[in-house]
Amino acid sequence: MNGRLLRLLIIAAILSVASGCLNTTYSSKNEPKASLLAVERRVNFHITRAFYRAPPKCVTIVMHYKGGLTDVHRAVEDSVERHLATKFAKVHSASSARSMAVRVALDLNNPSDRKIFSRKIRCKAFADIRIDKVSEKYLVLWANKSVSVSLRITRAKSGDLLWRAHHRASRGDGGLPISLISLPLSIARAGRIKGDREIFYSIVDDAIRRMMSTLPNTRRVTINSRG
Repeated sequence: MNGRLLRLLIIAAILSVASGCLNTTYSSKNEPKASLLAVERRVNFHITRAFYRAPPKCVTIVMHYKGGLTDVHRAVEDSVERHLATKFAKVHSASSARSMAVRVALDLNNPSDRKIFSRKIRCKAFADIRIDKVSEKYLVLWANKSVSVSLRITRAKSGDLLWRAHHRASRGDGGLPISLISLPLSIARAGRIKGDREIFYSIVDDAIRRMMSTLPNTRRVTINSRG
């Protein structure tokens, strides 16, 4: 066994033990900072004063992506829509927003077009999604899958930030065997994570749920302005 593989397996063993006792921490700093602990489960978020001054009633979801939409993209879209529906009175899904934008020949990446779009559908805020990284690692005795997501809610008219959140959620299993008996068990546990294609859906929902817990519920807020 070469030195690099040994180091990876030792790290895997540490992660395997640490992942069982992790708590989610929430950081409301204005700028995200790297975690001091590689295994720390952190949600970085920020709510501006503008949000509290006039909480939006309606948000339109926009997914930012390069190339085609993957299953992970669609899973994130669906999860964001479900969770936003518990926070706002009205939510336009990412798929419906794409369809409407095509019909009226508007680009939702263009600030001017976004203003026009928001006036047409009478929805004054956008929820932008970016998938920063999708990772899948397999070391025979350890497997790990992770998704890193950033969310932002902004006013359609001004582009002002109302809320943002970033989180990396992961799931791993396996470990460094302490005997020949535990060796096949570690391999089997790692193989289960590697072979389970649906696990990304669970990881995605964990990430979105944790981020959305930092967003106030505006459904009960009565304001004079529309949308």
